[in-house]
Amino acid sequence: MKIVLVLVWLVLCGLRAEEKTFVLTNVGKYRNQVQFTSSAPLETIVGTAEGFSGEFTLDIPSFSRASGVITLQVRSMKTGNATRDRHMYASEWLDADQYPTIQFRLKRLDNPRISREEGRIVVTATAIGDFALHGVTRELPAQVTITYLERSEKTRSISSGDLCLVQATFSVPLAQFGIKGKGTLIGSRVGETISIEATLFGVSQQ
Repeated sequence: MKIVLVLVWLVLCGLRAEEKTFVLTNVGKYRNQVQFTSSAPLETIVGTAEGFSGEFTLDIPSFSRASGVITLQVRSMKTGNATRDRHMYASEWLDADQYPTIQFRLKRLDNPRISREEGRIVVTATAIGDFALHGVTRELPAQVTITYLERSEKTRSISSGDLCLVQATFSVPLAQFGIKGKGTLIGSRVGETISIEATLFGVSQQ
């Protein structure tokens, strides 16, 4: 029995050793950024944001476990129109004074499909996490493509650690997060659902 317990312990330690934590880092051309798109009958609005912080942990061999917290500063969101941005931060919309951040708390990856290419591992999966916006938290899925590069002579020119690029797409239904807007703008000039495309770049801390 003792031998069995020791073997189980060794296996679990081996699994833990394969987990890597990545901290969001802007390095050279690799930037943490998001593009959000509002499509409505009278107007299409495209904006960007770069005010990211956070980290995530992945089980590299199988990607069967994942966790992490990604935070975005609401006031880093820009649409190319200063007046419209002020309205976006106002209490009728995102209410940046009361809710200054948007957060995604990663819980797991569903149905990871793993391919190994030259010098990299590419994974497509559905990331499941709790999305917190405007004082409301709901579970949301995101379609992700994860590209992992183990540190090597080629990657040292970028950073000293292992590298992980995450590309994610998902949708945010405004009504589910209590965002009502002003007047009848939602549905006419602002889309009821906002489309998100995020690019996140992490460097391992192990």
